[in-house]
Amino acid sequence: MKLPVSALLCALLLPTQLYAQTNDLGGVWLRASGSRDYPMSQWYTQELPFTANGRAVFDANIPGKGPRQQMPALGNDPLGQANPPGLYRTLVYGRPMEFIQTQDKVVQLFEWGKHWRTIWTDGREAPDALVAGPYWYGYSVGEWQGDTLVVKTVGLDGRAWLDEWGTPYTDFSEIEERWKRVDAETIEMTITVTDPALYAEPWTSDTKIFARQSSDSLNGELMEQIFAPIDEIEFNNRIRDPAASGPGL
Repeated sequence: MKLPVSALLCALLLPTQLYAQTNDLGGVWLRASGSRDYPMSQWYTQELPFTANGRAVFDANIPGKGPRQQMPALGNDPLGQANPPGLYRTLVYGRPMEFIQTQDKVVQLFEWGKHWRTIWTDGREAPDALVAGPYWYGYSVGEWQGDTLVVKTVGLDGRAWLDEWGTPYTDFSEIEERWKRVDAETIEMTITVTDPALYAEPWTSDTKIFARQSSDSLNGELMEQIFAPIDEIEFNNRIRDPAASGPGL
């Protein structure tokens, strides 16, 4: 028996509709590279709305990548001493991550550094003050607003950078993420940064796109990628430090 055309169309569309309606972020995802024509930050397509202090902090961060890049040996990137990349630098970096959802939390596993992050969805509020911390990966609570997971993160360690290009934040920043699965193969995400010590007003990133990785692809499962101090020290001794003392430097 042949199905009518309308029934075939419904069958084809059903998986996408189900993913959008069940608030399911589960799976392994990889961020699309996107445009590199950003003036200052990998997150923001415009000039950042710095305060005077924010501009000074930004100028003091000397990255090895992006439009202000210097030789890594002449910069002050926290990763140069094998410090953790931190949450938002990890999110904007091109390495796979995995979402695992339970009844009261969403867990993100990151291949880069083999770190994890918990988003509490049990109804708790983000704390006004933390007994411990700040944390490289912050303290996060979230709630579903329709088909979008809205996450508030506080308690971030301001020694980290928001991205590879040296975009700063402080220990007192509040960052909101909005995650939406638009179809079976795609998640969209934005962040909004509120940090009055550095920025004159909150700013919202452009939309970052994450593609689902199939189980039989190279990125279909998370591998171990440890950023180990012992390896970074060897790299500094063999390559980075000699490069900084080369001719004309």
